Amino acid sequence: MIIVITGCSKGIGLELVKIWAKHHKVYGISRDLSKLKELKSSLLVTDNFDFLARDITQLNSEILNNWIVEDKIDLLINNAGILINKPFKEIRYDDYRKLMDINYWASFNLSQLLLEKLSNAKGQIFNLSSMGGVNYSSKFPGLSLYSSSKAAISILTECLAEELKELNVRVNAFALGSVQTEMLDKAFPGYNAGISAGEMASFIVNFISSSKNLVNGQVIRVAKSNP
Repeated sequence: MIIVITGCSKGIGLELVKIWAKHHKVYGISRDLSKLKELKSSLLVTDNFDFLARDITQLNSEILNNWIVEDKIDLLINNAGILINKPFKEIRYDDYRKLMDINYWASFNLSQLLLEKLSNAKGQIFNLSSMGGVNYSSKFPGLSLYSSSKAAISILTECLAEELKELNVRVNAFALGSVQTEMLDKAFPGYNAGISAGEMASFIVNFISSSKNLVNGQVIRVAKSNP
């Protein structure tokens, strides 16, 4: 397979690269050049990983086509995201723009830019949402903006699954509960999620491998705890 993963310099994205790059070609996007180089050097098959150190909100077709030379992409994982933990009354437009550009627009834009390559492969898109972005789950003070962005990703997933059927591209999302990552540490300092980024990455890889052509338009809840 040919796989594109965003936000791959740490957390779940990094662990996904480690697993998939053993046997597949992986293209990874992150702003942190040093961590991308470190990740590449740690892989057993370094040639299976190619990276782009760019701001994910500033990508365009010229950049991507010069980077990914293949005309087919089997899988796009929209994993990149940030968290802003602020009381509702303190959130300003700059916070909104920063978070929504990364958590929502980047996934929307990249999916659109890679659509032809995904269609050529009859591929699939998996968006990483959150339990905070689905109905009737626990909600927490300070995360109104973050959870709202993940709710937008969940609905985008359902919309694109229907719209892209004619192009043979399937779209699903994982609504993740707590995973022990830097983002969780920032939101809930000292909290123990009980599941590591590596464990969640293994679940994602196994699910995608076993569910090929079986699911479309699903927001799959994956939570041991929430938070």
